[in-house]
Amino acid sequence: MLVESRGGKNPLHLEAAPRGTSTDADASQRPGRHPTGLVSVPSRYMHSPNEMVALTDLERAARVLAAFARRLTPNTSFIPE
Repeated sequence: MLVESRGGKNPLHLEAAPRGTSTDADASQRPGRHPTGLVSVPSRYMHSPNEMVALTDLERAARVLAAFARRLTPNTSFIPE
């Protein structure tokens, strides 16, 4: 996903999560499960009736995910070398 975000059109902030993220990704990251990546979009007032996000952030996240998905092949390996 870092490759898709480069070039200035889709700025990305990379952050490692040293412990749980309180998202559904936590269950997937356990040993023996499938590889997991988490894409977050900044928001205000989460889980309230007036939650707010910037539409440009949503569009950029969608572009990064779509570009990442287009690069996948049946032979794509998620095992670190």
